[in-house]
Amino acid sequence: MCKDKTEYVRIEYRRLLNEIGADYCPKDTYCIFKEFLCSSHPPRRLLVQLKCMDRMKLLKSKDAGKDIGWDDTIQAWITEGYALLFSKLYSDSLSDKEIFDDILKSHTS
Repeated sequence: MCKDKTEYVRIEYRRLLNEIGADYCPKDTYCIFKEFLCSSHPPRRLLVQLKCMDRMKLLKSKDAGKDIGWDDTIQAWITEGYALLFSKLYSDSLSDKEIFDDILKSHTS
């Protein structure tokens, strides 16, 4: 792999981590969460799906008036069809917010 492409991939991965970690780590600052992810380098698709699940967890927790927790979030993600919609709507060119918005629109229609 040429150096320019490697550098582009590294920069793009950091940009993704800044985007999905914005609620937890200030942009362009040191964050152990982002450093762990950068070191382990999980696939973009996994990171985006986890962020979409986090967004859903926040919505469902707000509706429930309490934190529903990750176990209930994962169960709902699968049984209510969100995982299937994610698999159909995911694209590397879309942000996690765009994908999540598309999931919600598709789920309610």
